[in-house]
Amino acid sequence: MIMIRLYAGLWLILMPLMWLWLGWRMIKGKEQRDRIAERYGKASVTRPEGKLIWFHAASVGEAVSALALARTIFDKHPDIHILITSGTLTSARMVANARTKHPHAARLIHQMQPLDASYIIRRFLNHWRPDILISLESDLWPMMICNTHARDIPVMMASAQMSNASMRRWQRIGHTARQIIFSAITRIEAIDEEQADRFRCVTSPDWTEINVSGSLKATAPPPAIDDDMVNRINHLANDRTVILLASSHPGEDDIVVEAVEAIQQSEAILLILTPRHIERGKSIHTMLAQRDIPAFLLSQNNWPDSISPANNMQVCVADVMGQMGSFFSAADIIIMGGGFMPLGGHNPMEPAACGKGVISGTNVNKNTAIYKRLDDFGGVIWADNARELTQAMLTLITAPTRLQHLNSGAYSAYQSFTRQSHAVADQVLQLIASRASGTSGKARP
Repeated sequence: MIMIRLYAGLWLILMPLMWLWLGWRMIKGKEQRDRIAERYGKASVTRPEGKLIWFHAASVGEAVSALALARTIFDKHPDIHILITSGTLTSARMVANARTKHPHAARLIHQMQPLDASYIIRRFLNHWRPDILISLESDLWPMMICNTHARDIPVMMASAQMSNASMRRWQRIGHTARQIIFSAITRIEAIDEEQADRFRCVTSPDWTEINVSGSLKATAPPPAIDDDMVNRINHLANDRTVILLASSHPGEDDIVVEAVEAIQQSEAILLILTPRHIERGKSIHTMLAQRDIPAFLLSQNNWPDSISPANNMQVCVADVMGQMGSFFSAADIIIMGGGFMPLGGHNPMEPAACGKGVISGTNVNKNTAIYKRLDDFGGVIWADNARELTQAMLTLITAPTRLQHLNSGAYSAYQSFTRQSHAVADQVLQLIASRASGTSGKARP
């Protein structure tokens, strides 16, 4: 209890400095002046009538999870409204962009995350009056959780994760403080058993219910496909094998190019390189020129009319946004970036949703649970260097049944996550119904 009071008091002491902090963030382009009031719990739009679910997401990854679960809930309950709060402008823009294509856009609202001072959270709750809070962030905000629970509003964690470092910090916190916070959480839906066990190490079965329901990030719908782009790629490839490196980082392009060079004498290749940050396009193009490899920048729209028969490899540097679904659709073989360097990997369920498996490096610690599921279903081939990557590609090129198995396994993994997403959506709706009827907020499976 003392630690909770100290935390609440610290916020009161720091509040005069928050304007300076937010002002610094505005200078850095991390805050938007006309949305600062939202940080203080002041809503920028009117609360709609009817049931409202509050999703809290930290940044882009959690916002992807929120949108994925929102889609499932809308399918089951199209009359509900969903409010998403997040702490970064990037995630805010992503939600805004998603709303332009969302069939229930009018029922999807975004606000910037309110500061975790008790009076600000109360102001936020007074306006929005949510029927449930679903936190998708690994960090726990005590005032957000406790003030919401105090109003008999169910609090749930979904896609829940806790690092070893966080677990040790929670274990150092007093039993009473942990009980106050975790007993305010009705359910914790962890991404896997390892994560669930970490929560069990800092909680008690009497405080909250802990289950495993997978990663909601893995249930995002397939990205949009531009048929014209797919047709242009297929025309240029002209029966060549299309290899895609998706979301690459510095150093990974070199590994993939080296691996493809090793097979180009026997196989005709169209290689598509999609940098995670598109501003890297020109430097990648320069690297290819130094290797005397024919290449063009997609941003300049200077497609070659055809590929010379003498050139067994042509490279398209896809330094554009919004076309990843098209590249997944056109590719025969997909190499997922982020795993060949110590970066933690990127979500392989985007291509899996398109029915495509991947080759990946093993540095995928930020997406361990997703890759484990993909591996269990046979939807990933591991390769950590150019030699292993060459062998993996040759296997898929020369053994079409192996490629079919890879792709079908990836799609099966995606479907398994989607089924779990439906189970989480059912739990959310059950908790809302339990609150409306005045029964216990603890929903049992």
